[in-house]
Amino acid sequence: ARQTDRAVDFLAYMVSQGCKPTEATYTILIEGVAYEGMAKEALELLSELCSRGVMKKSSAQHVASRCNVGLRGWLS
Repeated sequence: ARQTDRAVDFLAYMVSQGCKPTEATYTILIEGVAYEGMAKEALELLSELCSRGVMKKSSAQHVASRCNVGLRGWLS
């Protein structure tokens, strides 16, 4: 299994145990997803986190630029 699959599963476990992931936790996960070539999924996750108020739009744009994935309206 890919490492990001394990990371996503562990994140879900953490949340189920009452842990509240930080913006840094999500950033690391998103970078891993993008690194594995899943730019669309990374952008969808960034957009979802912004809409839920978990991550600021400016932070999401910074993460997207570091991951070298195009924004193309995902974060508007």
